[in-house]
Amino acid sequence: MSQVINERHQNILTILRKEKRYVTAAELAASLKVSKKTIYRDIQQIIEANLMPFRIIKKESFGYYLEKIEETLESETIVFDSPDERRLNLLLYLLSIAPCKTSIQKIAEKYIVSQSSILNDFKHIEKELKFYNLRLVRTNEGTFLRGDKLSIYRLMAVIIENYLTQMGDPFSQYDIPDSIKKVKVKNSNLLKIKKLLHEIQVKHDLSLDQPYYLTLFCSLLSIIEKQYNKLSLEEEIVFEEIDNSSNIYCICKDLIDELKKQFSIPLKSFDISSLYYILKAYKLNSRFLLNQDTEQYKNEQVILLTNRLIARVTENSGYRFDTDDELLERLTLHMHAMIYRLSHRIYIINPIIKSIKANFANIFSLVKASVKQLIEEGHCEKYITDEEIGYMTLYFQISYDDHFANQIPILIECTSGIGTSHLLSEKIRRTFPNIHIKKIIAQQRIKHTDYEDIELVISTVKTHSIIGKPTILVSPILNQEDKFKIDQFIKDYYNQQPIIDEK
Repeated sequence: MSQVINERHQNILTILRKEKRYVTAAELAASLKVSKKTIYRDIQQIIEANLMPFRIIKKESFGYYLEKIEETLESETIVFDSPDERRLNLLLYLLSIAPCKTSIQKIAEKYIVSQSSILNDFKHIEKELKFYNLRLVRTNEGTFLRGDKLSIYRLMAVIIENYLTQMGDPFSQYDIPDSIKKVKVKNSNLLKIKKLLHEIQVKHDLSLDQPYYLTLFCSLLSIIEKQYNKLSLEEEIVFEEIDNSSNIYCICKDLIDELKKQFSIPLKSFDISSLYYILKAYKLNSRFLLNQDTEQYKNEQVILLTNRLIARVTENSGYRFDTDDELLERLTLHMHAMIYRLSHRIYIINPIIKSIKANFANIFSLVKASVKQLIEEGHCEKYITDEEIGYMTLYFQISYDDHFANQIPILIECTSGIGTSHLLSEKIRRTFPNIHIKKIIAQQRIKHTDYEDIELVISTVKTHSIIGKPTILVSPILNQEDKFKIDQFIKDYYNQQPIIDEK
């Protein structure tokens, strides 16, 4: 583009693209409320601007026609009804090619607008990016998005999910911000990918769940845009050799063949590998969820890690998650699929992560802190994302709701004899399963915040230090009289709880 076009030039081009016919100077002048002489001058300036891959054809008595002069992407010929539609398309494009670089000039030519318009678009895009820990970087080498792959896929998935809901698919709009939800998504590649995934699922009797569907969708769009625009990254790591005799390979091969056929693009070896890994991760996840023929895939290290995680969450919370055999079984199966994903750098999108953090905040924080400790101790070398922690949280939350939600939170107050107080706590746990021991604290160290959310203090100290909470004085060995007093408190406590009638 040899010179910058102005807003009126853009309006002329928009009219010509929408009409898809010859438009007279008089019609253009009337639409833009200017003279025909101004239109003649503007048309000449647009022609001199060399707007590849388009050119304006002038035909006497017929007017002007906008013609494509080379084969281009369908997305480049889409007519945007508002700047917001163009910006959303541009944002999706930048996400798709990330972290590869492009130039403002190329973007201006792609959207047939001035470079100043693109710079203005960037200001709006930057506001959206900050919510996803992404940055738009402009250097002498080019313009690109900076951020980790998961953050890029998160925002891509939001736009794709918005597109799918606009197309009438039964996708739940978990967390689509209004700034995106209200804008129509226009990108012809999305429809092609949607149809492609539908055909593959039907042919191979698959039912991709939402996290894997969105992850695969993002990967395909990224591959397509990079290949179309002749962009490439350094070769990625090969994590495992593709098993050409496997069922996964058959699915992957059909997907790749259709991709090449519909988009006329070559695929690099690591593109093929990445699609293979995603499909294998999905199959493994399905197998472990259904607990079907899992013995050959089980790994002793994963089983050990699961036990350590449950033990650490138990230790950090005081809730006896380590007594829940069903939690151990389900979480172990889940962890096998999760470790495969992380070891192959497959970052699945968790569409309900915000809801998990909001509704199960305590368990989420507990699991996240426990995972962090295991990583710091060297038991888990992989970086575990919030998405993955969110899925683990659901298993612990189910266990909590089933076994611990109605427990009475108590505090054990002791002198400095920590050993005897822990012996006492074990006796209380075994005798009263509906009691949850939140803390064991020496009397001289008790603070107000330690007993704000407890219902009972069990103390071995004759002098009370906690005001406003019922306290039961017991012997460190917990004799029969002590047990009777605690049992009586439990009965009275539950009798005083409000009963909610089901209607």
